[in-house]
Amino acid sequence: MKHLRILLLVLLAAACKPSKEDPSSSANTVVTAPLNLHLHTYIGQNEVDGYNIIYHTDAGRKMSLSMAQVFLSDIELVKFDGSTYAVKDTIILANPSDQVYKLGNVPVGNYRTIRFKAGLLPAINAQVPSGTSGPLNNQSMWFTTTAQTGNYIFMNCSGKIDTTVAMNAADADMVPFVYKIGTDAQLKQIVMPNQTFTVQPNATGYVHMLADYSTLFNGVDLLDESNLAITTAAQNSWPDNGAQWPIAVTVADNIVNMFRYENE
Repeated sequence: MKHLRILLLVLLAAACKPSKEDPSSSANTVVTAPLNLHLHTYIGQNEVDGYNIIYHTDAGRKMSLSMAQVFLSDIELVKFDGSTYAVKDTIILANPSDQVYKLGNVPVGNYRTIRFKAGLLPAINAQVPSGTSGPLNNQSMWFTTTAQTGNYIFMNCSGKIDTTVAMNAADADMVPFVYKIGTDAQLKQIVMPNQTFTVQPNATGYVHMLADYSTLFNGVDLLDESNLAITTAAQNSWPDNGAQWPIAVTVADNIVNMFRYENE
């Protein structure tokens, strides 16, 4: 009888012990903490404090912004072994006013870098803008306000720039520009260089970056004022005869180099 009681106690203890395969066990719980993206708007080495303020590019050319917005989506954190953690269902509309963006709770630990897309994935871009809440509701990021598919503007940037060869134009002689980049063909993958950041328990982590809008003009012939206006979805596409390389492709390709870490 004594042996029977001991056996029952052993079996009861085994039954109460959490299994390693039990997904509700604390041993299988992933510890997470909030992570934010801290993103500054720049022109060259100058942080943009507001719209319609004249700054100088790295080359010394005058430039100002009256609009600077870009969608960031499909965000992934890259671990040291090369695997990734997808920050799901997060779309950011970055602009100079809102510098801090919540990415959500992510697993704690060390990460090698971050990568994301400038623009919206085709499945989202195919949706008809409908005035729902959130960043997609911003009508300044629609090519039109009517119901059309593929209607989102991925990057909306406008302002003025000195187009003279000598870069000595008076402020009043700076030329307006407007770049509305969109369509699935212009969706750009941004892979940031390696720079470790850490997400710690019971603390909010940050990834510190900046977006330099002066890089949009790399390789752009500023003497041709037709290169300073991209306003429709059609202007983001190849001509039917394929004879020209649209300026939108050059500007969209420059978006890839627009982002860098704050302390690079």
